[in-house]
Amino acid sequence: MVSRVDLHLHTTVSDGALRPEELVRAASIAGIQVMAVTDHDSVDGICDAERAASDLPIQVIPGIEVSASLDDNDVHVLGYFLDPGDRVLREALSRLQEGRVAQARSMVERLAELGCPLDWDRVMAIAQGGSIGRPHIARALIERGYVGSVDEAFSRFLRRGGPGHVEGQKLHPQEAVSLIKEAGGVPSLAHPIIVGASDYSLDLDRLLPVMVEAGLEGIEAYYKGYTPEVTAFLFGLASRYRLVPTGGSDFHGGGVVADAELGAVEVPWETVERLRGRQRRPGYAPDGRR
Repeated sequence: MVSRVDLHLHTTVSDGALRPEELVRAASIAGIQVMAVTDHDSVDGICDAERAASDLPIQVIPGIEVSASLDDNDVHVLGYFLDPGDRVLREALSRLQEGRVAQARSMVERLAELGCPLDWDRVMAIAQGGSIGRPHIARALIERGYVGSVDEAFSRFLRRGGPGHVEGQKLHPQEAVSLIKEAGGVPSLAHPIIVGASDYSLDLDRLLPVMVEAGLEGIEAYYKGYTPEVTAFLFGLASRYRLVPTGGSDFHGGGVVADAELGAVEVPWETVERLRGRQRRPGYAPDGRR
């Protein structure tokens, strides 16, 4: 059964395979009624997605997934109902994009030193002008025959601590939360646990208090691969810190990142209502009317 709500989706603006308008149409056909476009460090796909949704029985929540880092661990912060035109947000995202390009270039140079030269222009072409990242480099490695899959690219080269990995400049988690809040959005900690990811481990007892103090309002408790026990654990954290349990498929559309299908993760309708109740973006009424 497809969930009516999917609050974690990516387009070609970052590392997804579908353009924003294609994603909206696919989500509507799948039966999704409320979706959030949450591209990595970019809001450039929101207007196209909202335009595509205007003639369809689906609502697009303007969102983002901001990259941060703490103690050599990636921390991703989702933002909902933010203003994509906010000047401070745009300036910060521009700096993040510059950092992404510099990091990717350094990783391509490192891979060449390891005997796996890649064409930089091809890596950029795979990114299609969006937020460039490790999945695009992984795709280039596959095309050149150095690896057979994205998973192999990460395990052999691109994982944190891997021979081809170069650390980039990222925000602190508190900065990511504040950036979303200042743009009128509702910040939620993305995939606090990733099942089967050996290089992804967050100290939630340490991380959550400082993020909550900065204004964190949600935690992703519905996510691909989560067992009832994992979800129950995250619900306990949500209750303790008075956070909204959020969720979504983290759909990328295949091609660049292997993932779950659209709407594959069941997210309750009340999640949207609770997020609306906490959003501060002018022009959005609690019932969703603009």
